[in-house]
Amino acid sequence: MRGRQVPLGAMRLTKWLYTTVASVVAGFVAARAVRLAWRVVSGRAAPADSEDPESSTAEVAVFAAALAAAVAAAQTLATRGALKLVRRSEAKDLTGPPDAAS
Repeated sequence: MRGRQVPLGAMRLTKWLYTTVASVVAGFVAARAVRLAWRVVSGRAAPADSEDPESSTAEVAVFAAALAAAVAAAQTLATRGALKLVRRSEAKDLTGPPDAAS
């Protein structure tokens, strides 16, 4: 007897759910980390609005680039990790436990 068979739709939903949650959480954490790092390094709060007259164009551009890079990297790593976890789980479902009669 093979392991339980998971319907294809359930596998797709599980994959979507894991990768989406991982990506959102990673993006949120990365954004918070960049804002904290900005405050520690510059001594000022991160630019909240690109139209703020107290922030220079260069400061806003550097912050936007750092934020985008950090969030993109975190989301990519989190999505890849979630996919690895889902694939490992799918492989276990497909192979199942060994037969007891063997």
